[in-house]
Order: sequence, then structure tokens, then C-alpha cells
Amino acid sequence: MKWIRYEEGLKTVYQGMGIVLVFFLLSFIYSQVMLAACFAAVFAMFSFQNIYYSKVGKNLIVLPLRNRTRFLIGTENDLILEFENGKIPIWNGTLTLSIQDAVAPMVDDMDHFSGIFDFHVPFAVGSGEKVKVSIPLQGRKRGMARITRMTIKIPYLFGDGSVLMELAEPIRQENLVYPKILPFTGKLNPSPHRPGETEQHQGLFHDVFQPVGTRDYIPADRFDQIHWKASARMQKLQTKEFQAVTALSVLFIMNAIEKPRSPGDFEKKIERLASYVDYCTRNTVTYSIVINIQTFGVTPYVYIPLGAGKIRYQKIMEILARLSEKNGKIPYESILRSVDLNVTLPPTIVLITHDPELFGNITKKWLKYNHVVIDSFYDGRKEGW
Repeated sequence: MKWIRYEEGLKTVYQGMGIVLVFFLLSFIYSQVMLAACFAAVFAMFSFQNIYYSKVGKNLIVLPLRNRTRFLIGTENDLILEFENGKIPIWNGTLTLSIQDAVAPMVDDMDHFSGIFDFHVPFAVGSGEKVKVSIPLQGRKRGMARITRMTIKIPYLFGDGSVLMELAEPIRQENLVYPKILPFTGKLNPSPHRPGETEQHQGLFHDVFQPVGTRDYIPADRFDQIHWKASARMQKLQTKEFQAVTALSVLFIMNAIEKPRSPGDFEKKIERLASYVDYCTRNTVTYSIVINIQTFGVTPYVYIPLGAGKIRYQKIMEILARLSEKNGKIPYESILRSVDLNVTLPPTIVLITHDPELFGNITKKWLKYNHVVIDSFYDGRKEGW
């Protein structure tokens, strides 16, 4: 474990040792035995201190941390740091951590500036001991928080000075704060143009594996739909009736470009998308996601294929927690054209965007075959919750 050491006040200590040595020699020359012994004891204490602080902390190791901690906004969890020390004990130290402000430390001694929390906790460890430091953290806002800096300050026992050790290796631990979930009170309507598994009172398609009854035969009915046992019982031809069904799977396309003069627009869209994902997971609706943020994968933008399930839900929450308004973005109309050309469109499409009038040509085309929802909730439109 590599530490960068900074020593403060060492020059003053050396000057003090020089003065004490001069007085010791003068006392010795003038045969002042008691006075010389006092100066010798002071010189010995300063010498011991220099030897101690030249070696302290060199064998201190930060044991591996838990890789990832997950938070909801307002929930608390503990950051646990474990240290293993060498032969030289550390007394009266102060551990200082700098962490990104997606989480907030629940301690009294801290500072907050430029998106970073600096906080301080007492630190001491004996010779050859292991010690755990537990720091409560609270989810503050959606995002990812890493520890950016760790230092340990050890003040001198005698004199005004200290040794500051800064960890020179990265700390591979991250704290993810999931976006806020707003319960979806509406309903995503299935497409009437495609067969599927969603029950409907009226539909163009029927599930032949779910007969719900019979009715009198009419000449337009198909021959294979006649219920022969019911016909024999009723003494007239009866036709099977099946459950009307249509397809329900959803494509969410979020516009990550912020609305002008609207602070927090990006966060509101993320919360909106997370709430839709929560609704689809609870109702077992398959869904896919497109976001116009640049990536380095097969597709140049964020694309999550069609699927469902709780494991997928957790992974998507982690992806949404990592997204930032500082990420590079692609024009929304370019994304819509790419989706139109390269993605098999599901029955229902939800556009989470501002200024939907700019993309009317593409949405009109999709409306012929799909159910399209334009969600511009912060503009007071009727599609809002």
C-alpha cells in the first residue's frame, strides 16, 4: 500500500533540538548536572519523536472494501473501512475522506464544496492490529459517489507539527443512489394492431388457448371454430368464443438534452423513466430503453433491448444512477431516425421529451401501426401523471 507523506513543522523541531543541545553542552561545561540531565531528557524525547514519525504509518494497509453499496434517496447505509497496521502504532490520528456528494456523511465535522464532502473522524490503531471504521452515509441525490481522497493526519506529541499521509492508490468502491420513484397512476395501453397476451374487452385478435364460452353460429364463422359438443347439447350450431387479446410491450425513448432555462430537467426525466420501469416490472410488461447519451458499445447511444424481470430492473436502476447531465449527447431527432431504421418497434412507444412538436413527422408515421405516448409532463400536457 503506497502512501504519500507530508511532514509539517519538522524544521521547527530540528531547531528546537539544536537549542536544547546547546543548553545541554553549556550545562555540562559549567557542571550543572541536574540542568544537563533535564536538557538531555528533552533532547531524548525529541529524538524518540523523530524516529517514531519517520516510521509511523509506513506499513498501514487499507483492506479491500465492499465493491458497491446501493442507496435510495433518504436511506442510510454504512461505509466500512478496515485497516491493518504494522509494528508502529498510530495515536491520536484524524482520518479525512473526500467523497462525491450523491451521498452525505452523517457526521458533525465536515465541509461541502464543489460537489465534494470532506469529513473527519478520529483514527487510532495499535501495533499489529486490525481496526474497522464505520461511517454512516445517507443517499442525497441520484448519482454515483466515489471516495476521491483519503488522508490520515498524525500530530506530533511534542511541538507544533504533524505527519500527513495521503493514499496514492485508487479506492475501488462506489456508492450508487437510485433515482426517485414516483408511483405511476396511469396505464400503458396495448396496441390494438398486434396479437399478444394482454386481455382486452375488444380486440382484433383472440387467444385460441383461452375459450371463454359459446354463441350461436353465424355464416361468417370459420368451420374450425364450431363447438361440436355444445352444438349437440343445444341442438343447434354453436361457435367458440375466445379471450380478446392485444400485445403490450413498450419502448421508452428519453431525450437527455435539457430543456432551456429549466434547471433539473434531466433529473426529472430520469425519475420519469425510472417510474415507468418500476410500473413495467410490477405488471410484468416487457420493455426496452433508448437514451440519446453517447456510449462506446455496438450502438453509439444507450440501448437496452427488450426484456423484463427483477434482476433486469436492478441493473437498469444502476445504469440510471450512473448517467450524468455531463455525458455527451446525440440530437434527439437523429436517435428517432436511427430507431426507426434499426430497431424492431414494439406495439407501444413512449417519448419522454420536451418540444415534441419538433419530431412530429416520425411520430405520425409510427401512429399508423403503434400506440405512441408523448410524455412532456413538466409542460403541463395531458399525458402527465
